[in-house]
Amino acid sequence: MKIRHLIVLAASLLLFPASLWAQTVVLVHGFQSTGMDWRKQGVTPVLQQYGLVDGGNVVMTPQGAYSISNPAVKPERIFYTLELPSRAPIMLQTYWLNAYLQHLHTQRQEPLTLVGHSAGGLVARAWLVSANSVPVDTLVTLATPHVGTPSADLASLATDTPMGFFADMMGFDKWSSEPDDLYDDLRVEQPGRFLYWLNHQPHPPIRYVSVVRDNQMRPDRFDFVVPDLQPRHEQYVCPAR
Repeated sequence: MKIRHLIVLAASLLLFPASLWAQTVVLVHGFQSTGMDWRKQGVTPVLQQYGLVDGGNVVMTPQGAYSISNPAVKPERIFYTLELPSRAPIMLQTYWLNAYLQHLHTQRQEPLTLVGHSAGGLVARAWLVSANSVPVDTLVTLATPHVGTPSADLASLATDTPMGFFADMMGFDKWSSEPDDLYDDLRVEQPGRFLYWLNHQPHPPIRYVSVVRDNQMRPDRFDFVVPDLQPRHEQYVCPAR
């Protein structure tokens, strides 16, 4: 499912009920993506239709986090994107996220709402259980493999054996073995793996919403990256399209 389809649903969940209105939203991109992709794929105009101001893209500089195109006047409701090293291990991305969130909280001085797409949802969760240095009231994850993805397991099999020679032909080139080895963090949950650790950590008592695709109505459109086997607490399911 396209990011835009997911964000439309997430926006309706976040922004319509008065008790859940988000004032400061931080969009956390996923694997092989960038903060600007939220704009390139038509996501941010949807949020602007709901009354949020585009706060710009936050990047890392030698001097620390820096907001590009930050509005001169502080709007009541705003969203930001940011740039993470999307091929790095989850915990390394968490350190970057922590610097960004501290920077944004200094500007806004209010609880933040995090929206994580794909692996960005895991980065946000890892931040919640490891750093959690600024107040956050809601985490929305979009197509996030909370219990892992079979794609990462197959990529590991392909790259750890002679099958790695055929990885490009099999479509696993983007998962290929590199020093960062992010795909190890995304492997299906089992003892000894990152997601097993993450899923057994106590999480702070905030609101959690998980949005995934429902394949029950269309089994021919099974999502192999994020199968419909994710946590069911406060989960919202998008029909397969």
